[in-house]
Amino acid sequence: MKTITDLHGTPFKPYSAQQFSTAFDLYSGTLEQTDDLVNKALGQDSWNWRRKNCCAGCMYKLEGEEELEFSMLVTMDGNDSLKRVLRREPKDFDENGNLVPGASNERVDPCVSKVGNEYFVPREKVDLWSKDKVDQWQKDWEARKKKSWEEKRSGTHTRWKNLADDSAKRMWGVYDETGIFLCLCRHGFVLLVEDMVRSGELSKYALAACAELLEDLNRGVGSGYDVGCGSASTLFNSPLSAKALLKKFMFLVGAFHSHAHNRLCQLLYLATYVSGLGLEDLEGCERFFSKSNLMAASVRYASVFHRRQILANYFKHFNTNETYANLSKFLSALYQAMEAAGIDDVAEFPRRLQEEFTFLKSLIAESNEDILQMEYYQRLVNLADRRLKLEMTKAKDSTASATARQHAQENFNKAWTEVQETEVGMGVKEPWTDTSPEWAEAAHLVSTKRYRLALLKLERLVVQRMFELTKMNLSQTGYKLRKHIAKALQVRSQAIWNTLNSYNTAAKSIVPPGRQLSWGEVIEYAFLADFDLLRKLAKLNEIQRAREEITRCNIEIQRAFLTAKEVEFRESNPALSWCIRWYQFRRERYDLTHMERFQNLAKKVGARFTGTLEPGVRLQEVPESSAMDGVVETGRQEVEAQAQALAQQMEAAGASDEEGEELDDEVGVEEDDAQVAEQLHTIYMASEDVPPTGET
Repeated sequence: MKTITDLHGTPFKPYSAQQFSTAFDLYSGTLEQTDDLVNKALGQDSWNWRRKNCCAGCMYKLEGEEELEFSMLVTMDGNDSLKRVLRREPKDFDENGNLVPGASNERVDPCVSKVGNEYFVPREKVDLWSKDKVDQWQKDWEARKKKSWEEKRSGTHTRWKNLADDSAKRMWGVYDETGIFLCLCRHGFVLLVEDMVRSGELSKYALAACAELLEDLNRGVGSGYDVGCGSASTLFNSPLSAKALLKKFMFLVGAFHSHAHNRLCQLLYLATYVSGLGLEDLEGCERFFSKSNLMAASVRYASVFHRRQILANYFKHFNTNETYANLSKFLSALYQAMEAAGIDDVAEFPRRLQEEFTFLKSLIAESNEDILQMEYYQRLVNLADRRLKLEMTKAKDSTASATARQHAQENFNKAWTEVQETEVGMGVKEPWTDTSPEWAEAAHLVSTKRYRLALLKLERLVVQRMFELTKMNLSQTGYKLRKHIAKALQVRSQAIWNTLNSYNTAAKSIVPPGRQLSWGEVIEYAFLADFDLLRKLAKLNEIQRAREEITRCNIEIQRAFLTAKEVEFRESNPALSWCIRWYQFRRERYDLTHMERFQNLAKKVGARFTGTLEPGVRLQEVPESSAMDGVVETGRQEVEAQAQALAQQMEAAGASDEEGEELDDEVGVEEDDAQVAEQLHTIYMASEDVPPTGET
């Protein structure tokens, strides 16, 4: 406000800010009402129309296009930068004389629900998925529920703080809204936003987002989330499980978070390895937050209404002037990235990944027999070591005291007792010796386990060092924090030295001997998975994902020009007609840029460009009807024929398409639903005991 007064050459008055705020509220309200009139005139005024149609590349399905493994890719994540301080009365004292926060004096503003309602999910709907309500549902079929294989075995999601129980979350009493939970499509369009209220990133926010996506989007949606592995278990132990299975909804993990998940979890969920994702990293939320964090100062002390107003205006600006404007740039960049990867023969790659998955699965838990054999071997080694020490203390030239000899004798007796107990427990008929085949087999198991543990510890320390170095060089990192990190790095370096020596020792003991690492090699590694074999597999994986990206980009490039075809002018109202033309201009002004980028891409790639720049024909949405209930289709052709007949009937009756929901090609195909449920059930659940649809 002071800048405006300086530009106009007038003195700043304290009340000018309030006057400007009031004027801006009126201006924003006028724009909101105008947009509502335009949307109503265009038939886009249903509450979920924007969520189902905002991205042409994701949501406009064309006639004759190729089917994708994932019909749509989205990403979701929470962010605590956009917090808002709760307005309270002055602090008071309780009956014990302790200082307590004052009561809230927030004013209930009825206009809050009218701002940004096309983006924000109401708090009441989010609270439906709180832990206590989901737990109550689980109790109804607890006897038939079994733990998913990943939940029992992988153990990755248990290390994430945002998967802890609601009761264990730290409640920030000074704030009301403690951040936002965001969901974007892969191109960056904002699909939905939830306010995180007086809590951290709870599982209810992800469940509420899933409920909205399952309600509004088609089948085959893949959702990236930093804790997608644990969220998959939560989803399929919730009332949404049956619907998620039938609609083939799948949680995934973004590529940026790979270091926080073990290797087995990566093969199941990581975007790098899941077929059908192309070059998508599912990290759009991180890029969005890097920009939206700049609004933190504006919303920290704002009212509930103004905070939501600021965020809603930013979401609209982001969708129209950034995401839509850069849509062709996004698709062209991915196509060129595919070209840079090169296309070679990758027939061997899926087999190697499956072999790695099978091997890692076998390492999840050692069998009881292997555990007993390793324990018996280790106790025999300990017994031999203590026997040697005892003999040394009893030697004639020994200078050991009587106390040392007594201690050596006691340690030997203790080790001998442990060996005897193990032999009795295992039923060993003949004690092992260093020449026994059982001894050699157990020694191999022990050395391999030590090697794996040393490698994991070394990788963990190197990754920690990498993150600390990155943080040390970040802007806005204070001097004291830099010094603290520097001291921690000195300690970490010594720990890496010690762990590196342990690793090299363990690598020598395995058969065949493992690779010896030097200090210079370890420091240069971004992560220790950069061994030659895995580096080659990563390159092959990039090629495989690049092929998938070609298919997806070819489809999405053709979809991107349909938005302007669906805008119709209403000349009966001149004022409204002008608003509609302005609405069209805001979108069409970028279309010429899109076409130029796609044409340049086609010229640059040449014959390798396998897509088309011809406009496509969008499949018409068909409202769901109770007449379809119970119908059993026997194939895709019959489903399409019935859907077309139903569409003609609805059109003849004057039904409006926007009031219905898009009918998927396979809706009503019971056999296909059963196959889908079985396939996804194999991925997420160890048991076939899934709650029936009627229990949802």
